[in-house]
Amino acid sequence: MKLTKKAYAVIYEREDEHWWFVGRRKVLGALLDGLELPGDSRILDVGCGTGGNFPFLARYGVVEGCDYSEEAVRFCRLRGTAPVKEASIYELPYEDGSFDLVTCLDVIEHLRLDLPAFRELGRVLRAGGHLLATLPARPGLYSDFDCQAGHLRRYTLDEVRELLRRSGFRPLRLTSYTVLVHPLVLYYMRRGNIVGGRGKYTWGMDTVFPVTQVLLRALLSLEARLISRIDLRGGASLAVLAVKE
Repeated sequence: MKLTKKAYAVIYEREDEHWWFVGRRKVLGALLDGLELPGDSRILDVGCGTGGNFPFLARYGVVEGCDYSEEAVRFCRLRGTAPVKEASIYELPYEDGSFDLVTCLDVIEHLRLDLPAFRELGRVLRAGGHLLATLPARPGLYSDFDCQAGHLRRYTLDEVRELLRRSGFRPLRLTSYTVLVHPLVLYYMRRGNIVGGRGKYTWGMDTVFPVTQVLLRALLSLEARLISRIDLRGGASLAVLAVKE
């Protein structure tokens, strides 16, 4: 899904501070910290949006990104923290086995064909390289929010495991997140403004009260500490760390 120019502008302005993006990076850090990647590891962020994850990922190696949206790529270049290309996830403009880590964060659910996307992510990874992906969980939660966000589906754990198996990955970690914040997440999903306003996805990030932002960030930080030790169940999102076999 391509967002509007205004939506990309809002994400660019807010993703360094908004609870959803800040909390997700905490969770992802809990998974990546256990890998002990060499400092020169090559990292590709597929569907990188406006590039807000580049500084975070740079802690683990040398980062570049790609996105299908010309507008997203423009904002990445404005940010200027990593090289970026305009590209389809189905035809990534990189050689086989080019990267040590590939990330694909809340992208797959927007695609009609998810298995070919996973296989293309695997193609650009070296053998023994790692995939880090996030996806919305629990099909029963599918709502108007998902429609507004362009989500075609939500995933069960078994569906993710099968996609990984069929695309040549072995899961190392498969955890839920947004577990502790689930009641508040449901509330904002039903209002339509988990990261935006009703009918205007990502346009209304400031509709979440400041005190709620602080609470949500704190709870996701606690979740990240738990996830550094165990896999959680019951949240609205899934994070998977897998190795290419």
